[in-house]
Amino acid sequence: MIFKKSVIAAAISAVVSLPAMADDSETLQQMRAQLAAMQKKIDELEKKQEQTMNAQKEQSKKSSDWSLNSKALQVYGQARVSVDNHSGDWKPGKDGTSIVSNASRVGVKGALPSGLGDTNIIYQAELRYETTDSVNGTAGKQIEFREGYGGLASKTWGKIRLGRLSTGYKSTLTKIDPWNDNAPQSRSGGRQGSSELHSSYFNNAAEYVTPAFNGFSGNAWYASEFDNSGKPLHNTGTLKNYLGGSAGGFGVKFKNKSFIAGADYINIDADEITKPGLENGNGWQIGARYKFGAFSTAALYEDVEDLGLGKNFYINGIYKMGNTRFIAAYGQNRDASVYKNDDYNNWTIGVKYALNKKSELLAAYNSRMNDTQNTEENTFTIGMNAKFGY
Repeated sequence: MIFKKSVIAAAISAVVSLPAMADDSETLQQMRAQLAAMQKKIDELEKKQEQTMNAQKEQSKKSSDWSLNSKALQVYGQARVSVDNHSGDWKPGKDGTSIVSNASRVGVKGALPSGLGDTNIIYQAELRYETTDSVNGTAGKQIEFREGYGGLASKTWGKIRLGRLSTGYKSTLTKIDPWNDNAPQSRSGGRQGSSELHSSYFNNAAEYVTPAFNGFSGNAWYASEFDNSGKPLHNTGTLKNYLGGSAGGFGVKFKNKSFIAGADYINIDADEITKPGLENGNGWQIGARYKFGAFSTAALYEDVEDLGLGKNFYINGIYKMGNTRFIAAYGQNRDASVYKNDDYNNWTIGVKYALNKKSELLAAYNSRMNDTQNTEENTFTIGMNAKFGY
C-alpha cells in the first residue's frame, strides 16, 4: 500500500509541476483532477487501514487483560439446600427430617487467547462445600475438590482437556435428568435408573471433543494411573474401589432445537478392585430427550452388567406451564452383582418453579423400593437451588 502510494504520489507531483501550457489544455486539467482524486482516496484508505490496525491491537490487549475480558475469569457457584424427610425400612436409623446440602459448589473457569490461530486456553477449578454440616457430602468432607482441568479449545478442530473430568459418558444423562444433585436423581446410589458411572469424576483423565457438524459431535476420553499406584480411577462412591490401571470410552452426541441424544461406550481395566461384585469390563448406554410444545420426554437405557453395575432404565416426562415444570419419573436397576442382584424400582413426582434463568424452588416425593428384600425408602424434599455466575 505504501509502495503504491509513493508511485502514484510521484506521478501526481510530476503532472502538477508540469510547466503551465499557454492554452492550459483541458486534457491536462482533467489529468490533474483525476490524479488529485486518486491521491485523496489513497489517503482515506491508508487512514482507515491504520485505524483498523490500532483497533485490532487494542482488542488483543483487552483479550489478554483479565480485568477487561469477561471470558478470562468467570466466578460461579451454587447454593443447593433442601429440607428432606426420610421414612421407610431401607436404611434403618436414617428416618426423620434434616436440612441437606445438595452438591453446593463454587468455582472459577475461563478462556484466554493462546496465540495459536483461533485456539483459546481453557481452565476450570471447582470445589464442593457443605452448606449445612461437615459430613453430609459424598466424601464425608466439608470441602471437596470437584472438577478441575486445563486445556485448549478451537472452533476449527475441537477441544482437549486434561485433569479430573466429567466425561462424555456422564454428560448424556445430565442433559436429560431434571433432578441432578437433588434427592430424586436417577444416579443416586446407582439404583434409581442409572449407574454411579454418571456421578462425580474420573481422575488423571484426558478428553477430546470434536467440533459440532450438522448437530453431531464426538468425544473420546482416557484415564490412567501409574502401575500398581493404589490410587482410585474415580474420585467417589462405589467406583473409588477401582484402583490403578485405566479407564476410557467414546461417544456420539446429537443436538438440535427439539431433540438431544447420546450413545456411549465405556471400559474399565483396574489393577485392583476392593469391593465385592465390581468387575473389570465394559458397558454402553443410549439416551435421548424430545421436546414438543409444553411437553418433553426423556429416556435412558444402560447396560453395565459386565462391570457389576447391572442394567438400568430411566424415563421421565415434563409439562411446563409458565415458570413451573411438573415432573414425573421412573427408574429401575437389575442384575447388579455389586448390589447382590436385587431388583430396584424408583419413582418420583415433583415440581420446580424457576425464579430466574438458573435458580429455582423445588418440591418432590421419591420412593425407592428393593423388591427382592421387600424394603423401601420414601423421601419428601422441598428446597432451593440458587445459582450465580453462569
